[in-house]
Amino acid sequence: MATGAAKTAAKLAYVVGMLAFAAAGTANMVWPRVEDAKLNGVEAAAKRPELTWQTARAEGFQKDFTAWFEQHWGLRGYAVRTDNTIVKALFHEVRAGQATILEGGLLMSREDLNYVNRDDPPGPTVAYAKKIARVQAGMRDRNVVVIPVLIPAKTSFFRESIPRSWQRRGAFGLSDENLYRTFVRTLRELHVAFVDARELLSDGSPDHVFASPGRHWRLSAGCRTLQAAVDAARPDLPEIGHDQFDCTTHVNHDADVEEEDYDLFRLLNVWEHKPEGVNVEVLSATSAPASLRVSTVFVGTSFVWKFVRIAKQLEVLRPALFYSYNSSVVDGDTLFIFKKVEPFTDAWRKDTLGKRLIVVGILETYLPTDGNQFFTELDEELDILPPVEDAPPRKPDDPTPDPPPAPEAEAGAPPATEAGAPADAAP
Repeated sequence: MATGAAKTAAKLAYVVGMLAFAAAGTANMVWPRVEDAKLNGVEAAAKRPELTWQTARAEGFQKDFTAWFEQHWGLRGYAVRTDNTIVKALFHEVRAGQATILEGGLLMSREDLNYVNRDDPPGPTVAYAKKIARVQAGMRDRNVVVIPVLIPAKTSFFRESIPRSWQRRGAFGLSDENLYRTFVRTLRELHVAFVDARELLSDGSPDHVFASPGRHWRLSAGCRTLQAAVDAARPDLPEIGHDQFDCTTHVNHDADVEEEDYDLFRLLNVWEHKPEGVNVEVLSATSAPASLRVSTVFVGTSFVWKFVRIAKQLEVLRPALFYSYNSSVVDGDTLFIFKKVEPFTDAWRKDTLGKRLIVVGILETYLPTDGNQFFTELDEELDILPPVEDAPPRKPDDPTPDPPPAPEAEAGAPPATEAGAPADAAP
């Protein structure tokens, strides 16, 4: 009898507690008194809908209002972090839709796991490589060096950590041949100057390429790859001679969880301290030979930020622009977005064709689409340009270009994703 009464009391206390918490969150949304817990990640803002007869009848208002209410609920951060922490502790899983916990606590992006299970045919990848070869040759004729850089997927270095539950039968590993090897082999057959960072970085421990709780590659890996890109361009850039830059790093013992090596962990949104044993790297050098200051455009996803920041710190490949996701133009000195990429305009032609070097990051995970739009635009531009013998002589870049307009927004964040999921993608 006493046991039954205790169970009833416990259930009642649970219901009352949940109702009180829900009421407190709603009250805190209307009359903010308590600062909510921070949720890492970026999500598309849900706007409060306008109630009309038409939207109510079509149930659009109800759906949009629910989305708005859930996003703005006053104690959402506390609720999400608590729920995620409980699920992670009990089931060794996370609710963040773009991250997965593998053996030993290794965090992996769902997109990288999906890549290693793809069974795409090789045809589109071959066509992409041929397009790159065509564009590189055409731009070389116009005194612009284009170097594609294949950036590795994290699953290419931690293949042994992928459990059988994440191995799609009949497809697991096919992307190695149909996408990666097909792409590299075709580029080599067409004598394209490029960097295969997956091969370049395979001479050491995977932990030297990717940190366990991170999505993006490590600083030393990015620096080695950027040096390789300069080396690949060197035959067409006689002005840089044989100079190199220093990729030596040291450990930042005071690094906090906001460092990029923790980006997947940070986006789990759990009540935990940062993982131990991650040596966050810092470049030891602060400059490089002046001969390496050639005007450059960087193109790619958030992985290419490594190149942009390294070039800024070492004062190489300057002046520089970064076409982030081939959408926003970032100034290489201020690291701020100051305009949009607008292909086939006079400004785009000046920014792109007026540079000496173009470095295009191509993430293995997104083959054969990553960078494809940019190469397509260059390919179409080359088709309409006059033949080289009729083209006007190229004017050298002004070493002191006009400063960019006032920044619109600070750059560096990948496109919006749901809060609690890795902001990536990503492309």
